[in-house]
Amino acid sequence: HRRSLGLPATSLAYGLWAGAGMGEWLGEADLERMRRQGLPALEPAQGLALFDAGLASGRPALVPLPVDVNALRTRTDTIPALLRDLVPTTRRRSSASRTDVTSLRQRFAQADAAGQEALLKALVMERAAALLGHSGADALDAQRDFLETGFDSLSAMELRNALMKDTGLRLPPMVVFDSKSPAELARVLRTELLASGPLATDDTDTAPAATPDVPGDHDPTVSNGAAAPASSPGRSPETLRDLFHSAVVSGRADKGFALLQAAADVRPGFDSPDEIDRLPGAVRLADAPDGPHLIFLSTPMATGGVHQHARLVSHFGGKHKISALPVPGFVAGESLPTSPDAAVQALARSVLEAADGEPFVLLGYSSGGTLAYATAGYLERAYGVRPAGVVLLDTFKVHDGGSDGVPLDGLALGMFDKEAVFGRFDSSRLSAMGRWVELVPGLPLTPVDAPVLFVQCTQSFVPAGDDPSPELVSGRAEPWETGHTLRTVRANHFTLVEDRAEDTARVIDEWLASDEMSAAEETG
Repeated sequence: HRRSLGLPATSLAYGLWAGAGMGEWLGEADLERMRRQGLPALEPAQGLALFDAGLASGRPALVPLPVDVNALRTRTDTIPALLRDLVPTTRRRSSASRTDVTSLRQRFAQADAAGQEALLKALVMERAAALLGHSGADALDAQRDFLETGFDSLSAMELRNALMKDTGLRLPPMVVFDSKSPAELARVLRTELLASGPLATDDTDTAPAATPDVPGDHDPTVSNGAAAPASSPGRSPETLRDLFHSAVVSGRADKGFALLQAAADVRPGFDSPDEIDRLPGAVRLADAPDGPHLIFLSTPMATGGVHQHARLVSHFGGKHKISALPVPGFVAGESLPTSPDAAVQALARSVLEAADGEPFVLLGYSSGGTLAYATAGYLERAYGVRPAGVVLLDTFKVHDGGSDGVPLDGLALGMFDKEAVFGRFDSSRLSAMGRWVELVPGLPLTPVDAPVLFVQCTQSFVPAGDDPSPELVSGRAEPWETGHTLRTVRANHFTLVEDRAEDTARVIDEWLASDEMSAAEETG
């Protein structure tokens, strides 16, 4: 506009800078991921040189962004629309991809059972090692959990996309974490290949789909956050996910959650953990010989699960024994607790099994913090077991069957933003979330004897005009009791365990080494 009026103006829409701005908070794994995607970070000297070049160009708007075209060509996900013309799809590339898939399937078909598994395990190990920046597959243990080796949600999705491209299979979004280890994932791939039949070999460009689950790419119900009309021609029947999404984007999240709760009511339930064969087991994320065992309780949301702690755990530097505990009911076939008492009893029993008699600290992010606090209190009252500590990561307090302004609309919209990583949410995860959203306000939240660290965000993820709650406008969930230790992190509710996870880990580490914790251990 200024240029059209003959006034001076130059706008530079920079890409990521290395070691500066937002890039200051990214680890090497994040920077390596961007390099693999063809978008390496700008070194400061490059950024300054491009500033000079931009001013001298005479153009009003420029994008100083380094692009690695060769890396773009090797991407296994959907290339952003603005970059697609740099690497146009050609018939030659399609044929090469088909040849690679056909070659792998031919070798698979010619091998015996052991050979098939070895072939696929080598493939998984090679891809996993490359994604983690290792020089070769020898750096990984085929039996070790993906989370332990450093995978987070994004790298797990990259591995899944690469394997779909290699095999021509259509794999579930969470196949990597569901499979636990490279060896188990290889067995899953073998089962899928045996069931898939021969690969088509004609000359058409109809190779097996291996595109990621990106909202808006192929989902008729999602387009820039808006639901498609219910009467769209040729549309498939609406799923529970579609109906919930429509409610959320139309500002009726309360109705959407009521729908999920109704779906949960027709699933199997338990009044006591004694009624079910087994509870979800803890997943070990890190091992260390000294100090208390850190046990994370997952957030009871559709995006929750043991994977959500991976980035935070990676910043503890192997100094702690760390486990993550799944919440019952989020996997197809699992029973859901029918009451707050059944919920907290099940969580307490799982914590005791994970701790195995060792001192432990319970940690929870968002509503996972509510689960941690309620479980700590139940352990103290019912078992006489006091945790070494409790850590609440930006946890809004809920009580008396309601909440202090917890923004279900904002949380649900943020959850759908992450479908690009998790894939479309299935009915099990959504109905389980509906049940837990109903149960959490009823959990007993009496003060605990264990020392409590409350990690508070300084930035709001809800626009100030969208919610009347003062704590949301300020961006701060507040400590629950006057005796809780308060520490802040320059983050919002979502970046606390993602982009700013290193700061969050440092705050927790400092508290664990504090005089407060030492005194608690002496009196415990």
